Amino acid sequence: MNRIITISIAALLLAACQQKDAAEKAGQTAAGSTPRPDSTAQQAPASYQSIGTVASARFADVKFEASQPVVRVMVSDGDRVRQGQLLAELDAYRQHNAVEQCQKEIDQARLQMQEVIISQGYDPAQMQGVPQSVRHIAEVKSGLLLAQSKLAAAQAELRLTRVVAPFDGVVADVAARAGQLAQVGEKVCRVIATQQMDIDFRVMEADLSQFPLGTRLRIVPVADQNAVYEARVTAINPVVDEQGAVRLKARVVTPNKLFDGMHVAVSLVEPTPQEP
Repeated sequence: MNRIITISIAALLLAACQQKDAAEKAGQTAAGSTPRPDSTAQQAPASYQSIGTVASARFADVKFEASQPVVRVMVSDGDRVRQGQLLAELDAYRQHNAVEQCQKEIDQARLQMQEVIISQGYDPAQMQGVPQSVRHIAEVKSGLLLAQSKLAAAQAELRLTRVVAPFDGVVADVAARAGQLAQVGEKVCRVIATQQMDIDFRVMEADLSQFPLGTRLRIVPVADQNAVYEARVTAINPVVDEQGAVRLKARVVTPNKLFDGMHVAVSLVEPTPQEP
């Protein structure tokens, strides 16, 4: 019985020693070797992101060019207009009267011109046979040239009472109201050309190499996360500000519903490699 117990104890001690030796060898192997990195575990760096502001590449503050009461304002904020479309109209009673008076003076001057031509021995019904020098003298003596100049000035003054859109776009910041007394240089509204929109944004100096001219950008409005636009870098301001950032400008490919002043998220789509 004692012999059996002795043999069992010896077997247990031998097994324990073998396990210890195996653990020590495994530890030495782990300490002396360098684990191979798993390439599949590495993740691509996140795309650079910034916050930018939409700015119209073309806009115009339309202003009154005459001091007259405002009769009508034809547009409101957000209206789309075409080039030459009437935006506002001033009281043009005096200007219309001036044009009519000038036209009457021209009619009177033409009658006097015929009398001068007859006095020179020519038939005013056959103007093609009247020498140019005689015709010019008749125009001066009759006052026709002066009347025509006055009519052109009166018509130009009449046009100043009509405020029209300088180009196709969207109306914003309407300030004019019917019934007010307009002053020269007073703002009527702003017309924004929505066909060309730029994005102003900044990147840190260390990241500037990722944004050469022509770099494609992904633009997402803060107000609509489902709307995505594409833009390309068009200008780089060669100045680093106090925060270590550089200002960039990008042109939106298809602006659609972007508004001037809207905030957008800007991220890289496909960095354009720099030429060597």
